[in-house]
Amino acid sequence: MRRYGIILLILIATFWGCSERENPSEPTISTGRFILGFVSGGLQGGSMTEEATGRHVYVYEPTEYTSPEYWFTYTESTYYDTVEQESVTVRIDSTLVRDSVSYEMPTLYLLHGFNGNHSYYKDLFILKETLDEMISNGEIVPMVVVTPDCDNAFGGSFYVNSPVDDSLGISFAGNFEDFMTAELIDYITFNFNVDTVSAKRGIGGHSMGGYGALTLAMKHPDLYSSVSSMSAPVTFDSLVVLFDSIYAENGFDPDSLPDDTTWFYSIEPSPDRPLTSLIFAMGAAFSPHASSNPDTSLFHRVIDTNFPFGVDLPFNIDGSLNDSLWENLWLPNDPLTMLETGGYTALEGKPVYLDCGDSDDLIPNMHLQNRVFAQALESYNLDYEYIEYSGYPGVDADHITFVADRLREVLKFHSQAFSE
Repeated sequence: MRRYGIILLILIATFWGCSERENPSEPTISTGRFILGFVSGGLQGGSMTEEATGRHVYVYEPTEYTSPEYWFTYTESTYYDTVEQESVTVRIDSTLVRDSVSYEMPTLYLLHGFNGNHSYYKDLFILKETLDEMISNGEIVPMVVVTPDCDNAFGGSFYVNSPVDDSLGISFAGNFEDFMTAELIDYITFNFNVDTVSAKRGIGGHSMGGYGALTLAMKHPDLYSSVSSMSAPVTFDSLVVLFDSIYAENGFDPDSLPDDTTWFYSIEPSPDRPLTSLIFAMGAAFSPHASSNPDTSLFHRVIDTNFPFGVDLPFNIDGSLNDSLWENLWLPNDPLTMLETGGYTALEGKPVYLDCGDSDDLIPNMHLQNRVFAQALESYNLDYEYIEYSGYPGVDADHITFVADRLREVLKFHSQAFSE
């Protein structure tokens, strides 16, 4: 009630003041635009899940943006045509080149969460309107913002190269790390007027996208100068508490499991089983079942074929953690483990931003795992900022509700990094 009382007093003061003086003019909001691009053949090498190789991407261009110019260059070759009895000059080796322009803009790569795509921020979190307002008001520098589609058959790629099957020689669910760090950057730097130095390139994301931003920044220290993460799973230890919930989603009581083990292998993802879908997507990213592996004790089939097409999940039939799979295939992809095993060196000299709501409902105590990650950043004397935020009466700071507000802080964070 106090919140509404304060708002009422402000409104009264505002209207009272209107009778005594003129209102200041509203700032003019310049309107940028989204360009829908397509990275043809972005996912190189194919995949067992037959992911679309071409990928859509939205690119925000602010009003201040100037498009680059292109033209063809070529070399000439002269030869004597014995039929025509004359010398002939032909143009060969045509190459499309881009003009360098005086003002190349910084770029922010903004990665979507689980079950999202390139429209995630545009449709759910009013990204364009926020950028228009903040750039017009001088809160942030003009920047190009890139939101790619890294969805896959499981609802999310986690921005990694899914392991290659040793028999077929292709990735299980797509090489999304290569797409992000090679094909996409090449596409953006050639087709848009952006600065090509890493000091003017940042990466961030929400949820799975925050995971991808942190891990890509640690794996590729030469590509990004600032990194941000909103409400991301940053320590995998917290996933262990989900195993009982996954059983419950599939209709099984973790405390009274059937003697017949067929139930264990009937666990499968579906839209009404969000945690099961999440863990299967992580299995596709980190531990798909190798077709040559005869051990199927952890194997969960995802397509009903004779071919062993599926993933190995990191828990045993009794719900306990499978230490071998966990330590060999999952923990190497855990952001905290990556940080503590050398990833911190990739973040030295780069600002890092983390936030999480204190009632995040994706994973129990999500804010606590982000707090642990922030403490690890502190232990390595890294330049970081961690914000743990609350909601207000009747509205919890859950996984989604305040993302549009937090996005404003993320944009200011990267703008400051670009300005240094």
